Amino acid sequence: MSVEALASFEAKWALLQPELPLALRFCQAPIRPLISAFTCLSNEINHAAFHIVENEVATTKLKWWAEELTGLSVGKPRHPLTEVLARFELIRSVHANQWASVIHGAFFQREAQPASSANAMMAMYLRVLGPLAEIEARLNTKLAPDALAQAAARARCLHETARLNDLLERDRLPLPLDLLAKHQLSRAELAHPSESRVLALREHFAGLAASFDAVDRNGLSSLAAMRLSADHQRSRRAARARDPLDEITRNLDRLPLSSVWAGWRAARRMQASG
Repeated sequence: MSVEALASFEAKWALLQPELPLALRFCQAPIRPLISAFTCLSNEINHAAFHIVENEVATTKLKWWAEELTGLSVGKPRHPLTEVLARFELIRSVHANQWASVIHGAFFQREAQPASSANAMMAMYLRVLGPLAEIEARLNTKLAPDALAQAAARARCLHETARLNDLLERDRLPLPLDLLAKHQLSRAELAHPSESRVLALREHFAGLAASFDAVDRNGLSSLAAMRLSADHQRSRRAARARDPLDEITRNLDRLPLSSVWAGWRAARRMQASG
């Protein structure tokens, strides 16, 4: 795979992850293609799990990735991203069952029912993000799979909430049912601005902000540390905003300076492992 081809995938996903280009600059040169390709692959799978509207299209894509990742474990890549990953023993040694867990988790997101609580929602997201974190943790001995997974699940929760109106149109619910019950909101009512919706969203984002504090930052990659720092600030601001949904959507493409510092510190920790 050419440098230009890999850069095209990076540019594609930088539109959704403004922290990605800077995080890749923090990577050591020999493993930068590995980190980039793995991150882009993770985004491709998550896109099929969470973003593609048509079930048939998502199913076809995930089945294709299932075959491709099985081929990766035996050294027969076809996709440009897996061609890069196949160069690294760290990824070639990943067992096919681990990739299968990722794909099964992605399929689960397509079929999952609304979560009963915030904990249930996190557990749902971890079905795909947990196996991905286990594989990512192979890339550096200082990466902690649980910390990576917990940070990713919280980020997913925040970003899914930012898509509230779109998801409601698709009959998906990015808020837990117990929160709706507490604020006496139906799904139909959640689709329209109201004081009850504002209160529910503030509570939701306040809970997320608190849960970000519980993640062990020492076990995070540079990209994960930057994302966690940015999302922590986003959730705190949304929890105090007059219109939480407007606040969160306006800030998704802005990268706070403090998150850059968090990414740099994480990169130094990873490099210190030798």
